[in-house]
Amino acid sequence: MKLAFVDNLPVGGGLSRYSLGLCKNLTNQYPDLVIDYYIHEDNEKRMQELFLVERLKVIPLRSTKRVSKTKYYSSKIFSKLGISDKADKTIKEIEKCITGKYDLAYFPTAHMMKRPDLRIPIVGTFHDFNWKYFFGSTIFDNSFVQMMNVETMKWFQNGENITLSNFTHDEARKLFPAANNFPKVIHIGPLSVYSTITTERSNNILKDLKIDFPYIIYPGNFFPHKNHLNLFTAFNLLKQKAGFENYKLLLTGAGSDQIKFGCAEYRGVKLATASDYDVRGMGYQSNEQMDALIMEAKLMVSPSIYEEMCQPAMDAWSFGTPTALSDIPPFREHETVLGIRSAFFDPMNPLNIAEVLEHYLINYEQAKSDGNYSKLKMAENTWAIVTKKYMDVFEKAIKQNK
Repeated sequence: MKLAFVDNLPVGGGLSRYSLGLCKNLTNQYPDLVIDYYIHEDNEKRMQELFLVERLKVIPLRSTKRVSKTKYYSSKIFSKLGISDKADKTIKEIEKCITGKYDLAYFPTAHMMKRPDLRIPIVGTFHDFNWKYFFGSTIFDNSFVQMMNVETMKWFQNGENITLSNFTHDEARKLFPAANNFPKVIHIGPLSVYSTITTERSNNILKDLKIDFPYIIYPGNFFPHKNHLNLFTAFNLLKQKAGFENYKLLLTGAGSDQIKFGCAEYRGVKLATASDYDVRGMGYQSNEQMDALIMEAKLMVSPSIYEEMCQPAMDAWSFGTPTALSDIPPFREHETVLGIRSAFFDPMNPLNIAEVLEHYLINYEQAKSDGNYSKLKMAENTWAIVTKKYMDVFEKAIKQNK
């Protein structure tokens, strides 16, 4: 099979790790599979590990190359989400490069883009529908929402699609009841890129990052549904407890370096200096840095209120790092489907968040036991199982197109 893998939105983070993990394991398991990986310029810079994947050819999308700094920064947020004329140019480039040249085209971020007209079988993954909700500030403009209302139906009515959780499958049914072909659920395996990183190597990375203190980590961009504000309040409450004076909260992900150094207060974060802080925004980290940070964390936390799943938690469990998560359906799904163990809290109640964090850190032997148990459960859902399910969907799409 010759597959066009089209990574055309500069989403980075967990979605890039997902694409890398999927490609690497597909080519490992299927020797006859050849992948041409069409990639956004930003993702190419962040995912150099792609060049190490066998039988995978990385092809940059010319239409995604950076424009002048003035034009770039004026449209930075929307261009990240594919909301621009540039996105339409990219779709046209995809159609020109791919039409008729492959057995199938796969789009890992179908949930935020138009469905191209390629005249070959197409499969897309839908990760969430957060553009259908308002969480306190506008992320997606009305034109994007209107476009995706139409395009999502095109994806659902024309071929096979995939989602990574029962929650998102149920969301698709709720939000698009008129559709007649909803995404197939395939729960994925671990996404850590450097799963065999040694303690010596991870400690050296932390030393280079000037981290020599106990910390809680939250990987996530600064979009409103990530719920940073309630976490800041909870961390302020936690720091007032005896024994937590030396703890720091590390933030990673695109835009998190807006708070380079700060002190968590009951209402937000007071900006601070490098010599006096308890909150540090580190921005986008490389895959190796990210894996080291998660592996060495005392706790990985996610207070998010809307997600498809908790990819950072899956990374944490693959290392045996304990987690404390929002008590929301997609996060509980990890517990019921994968069998992991985690602490859970009410994401809208900072006092409850602080209490759960305190309890888990005080009873750290139990937390570590839960982390190590989760590591064993994560290992049971191997990528061999996952990629077989993907290939079944790909082959079904090809068969239906004949």
